[in-house]
Amino acid sequence: MKAQPTVLRATSSADFLAALPRLTGMTAPESCFVVLFDGKRTLGAARIDLPPLEQLERPGDEIEHWLRQVAEIALKSDAVAVVVNTDAQLSKQPVSSPHGTLTGVLADVLHAAGASVRDALAVGSDGWASFVGTNFPQLHSLDEIQQSPLYDPDHVLLGVDEWRAQHPGRTAEDPDEITNMAAQMCASGSQENRS
Repeated sequence: MKAQPTVLRATSSADFLAALPRLTGMTAPESCFVVLFDGKRTLGAARIDLPPLEQLERPGDEIEHWLRQVAEIALKSDAVAVVVNTDAQLSKQPVSSPHGTLTGVLADVLHAAGASVRDALAVGSDGWASFVGTNFPQLHSLDEIQQSPLYDPDHVLLGVDEWRAQHPGRTAEDPDEITNMAAQMCASGSQENRS
């Protein structure tokens, strides 16, 4: 008998962030998670390393390439949510932080490319912010995530290297391989995770 997938119903951005570790199965600071949707159901998640801070502070070709890579993955599904996860602080004005700026630009790029963006979130050491539906994202307490009914403090998460070791063939560095993985994720309609 095939096991039924666990259904997690997120009704807020905090709920979505609380459920994200269970969806991805890993803890990965300095990462961007791209969660693909088919209607209300997730198809899976891809994880991409964030650009180094020096590139965020002085954007150039590397950032443009990174944004294109994320957009290519995001456009493989009906809708998408992105989460920029960092150990850095976002500050009381998240839009003024390098990671907040990246999240806002990413949301704009995805919208301009025709993606249906459910949420674009930045999570830092001092809080989190949503960059969808507002010009002035507000810094929210990390406690809101931990108070969500979807938060599971007992869920065991793997580090990125451990996750890769346990999931051979589901990780890639090459942009073409990443694009192919995203297409496979959408074609299968599964809730498997990718990194």
